[in-house]
Amino acid sequence: MTRSDFSLPENPTSEDIIYLEQYLKAAKKKLSATEYGTKNFYSTRHELMGNKLIIYQPSDKKHNNFYMRFYVGNSKYKRLSLGTSDETVATEKAFEKWRQLSNQLETGGAIFEKSAVDNLKEYMQYLEGLYKTDQLKYKTIATKRTSLKKLMLRLEIYNKLSEVPANFLNDYPTWRRTKNWDKTKHINNPKPPSNLTINTELKDFKGFFTWCHKNKKFMKDIDYPFMKIDYKKFVEKNPSFSDEDWQHVWTYLRTWRKKETTSTGKKRKNNFYRLVFAEFILILANSGMRVHECLLLTWGDITLRKRYEIIKKTGKKVERVSAIIQIHPDTKTGRRKVICPAGIYLKRLKLLYQQTEDRMPKNDEFVFRNIGCKNSKNAHIGGALSDSFMRRMWYEFLEDIKNDKGVEFEERYTLHSMRAYYINKRLEFGISPSFVAKLVGHNIRTMEKHYENIQLLNLEPELIKVRRDKLEKFDIQTFDIDML
Repeated sequence: MTRSDFSLPENPTSEDIIYLEQYLKAAKKKLSATEYGTKNFYSTRHELMGNKLIIYQPSDKKHNNFYMRFYVGNSKYKRLSLGTSDETVATEKAFEKWRQLSNQLETGGAIFEKSAVDNLKEYMQYLEGLYKTDQLKYKTIATKRTSLKKLMLRLEIYNKLSEVPANFLNDYPTWRRTKNWDKTKHINNPKPPSNLTINTELKDFKGFFTWCHKNKKFMKDIDYPFMKIDYKKFVEKNPSFSDEDWQHVWTYLRTWRKKETTSTGKKRKNNFYRLVFAEFILILANSGMRVHECLLLTWGDITLRKRYEIIKKTGKKVERVSAIIQIHPDTKTGRRKVICPAGIYLKRLKLLYQQTEDRMPKNDEFVFRNIGCKNSKNAHIGGALSDSFMRRMWYEFLEDIKNDKGVEFEERYTLHSMRAYYINKRLEFGISPSFVAKLVGHNIRTMEKHYENIQLLNLEPELIKVRRDKLEKFDIQTFDIDML
């Protein structure tokens, strides 16, 4: 196909199609730039303030109603229908609307409708404001940001918010699980979003359109294809470890923390964060804290108390270190006090930072702090290690234990499984659900919903003691149970 021949070939190449699209786009732009100045476009045209304000009757309309154009600059203009075919009335209305628009501009207002994406960005800034004024928790706004990124992709095709149809989300579940889901990028989470995840995202979308409706930016009622959820078939999202699986984790953790290669066989430049991560795992399993609660801790939030206990059978003197932890207020449940047996691991972690940096950690420094690495610039030095960083370490650990030891867990354990394991052990050893809920920041209803499948064991006191002794060999401290 030559560039002078505009007849369509029988089998156009991709290059031919691209060229034709560019030609049509340029031709349309040229037409739109010239047609308004032609006599054919206007049936009637009157300048009220030179070229700044005009009223006209277009020739391509079935009715004879007047329109107005208020020019802002040389080419940009606001077009409004005046709703009348009477020239005198149209002139009066045009001046009235001109005064209103001029006042809006003088007071810093906008007279042009924002794009759909710009409105969404404004809403996200509104949410940031709620977070900065402590009206939203960090975890809440982080979840909403993730959801609204999906909505932004859906709104990009619309120039204006008013162009968005009420049913534009009808195919959202299918789109989310196909075009918006690439399982190759989710190696450790290969399944597409669940009904529960999609419903959460739709709920966040609804929050945006409710805000638009409140601010009179968008008045349509959007259709939300909420999914049905059968809670009877609800699979536990973060299953608790079995004692056997925890033993596998604990045993390999002692080897893995010193391993000098990555899961892909590359030599590690720095093993410091593996050592930090190993203590992180043990602290989670012995405190019941959520991951983000743990990562927001500073040393000033922690008080360590130690005592010594004599083991009757051996006469050996054992150090018991409990921790009194003040959970940061910027968390899911807000500030609360946690008393747990994780003190020995916090003590070891503090010593690790001290030896690495040749100084004692300060009270206002994060417990899990980014200290950077040699020969590299790091903008996050001094900040808390992120939950995504810890998840990557966990996935690396799972890959290594599978390759090195042939251990592949049937359950899909996550970092939150440490918390579930802590809760299970307290329930199994006779601590009341209400007290366990208080320890971990749950309410009773949530406790029943997420842990109703726990089989509480009717254990004899002697057997309980044997099991507790066995668990302590695998760094699951239980001495606090006697004090609860």
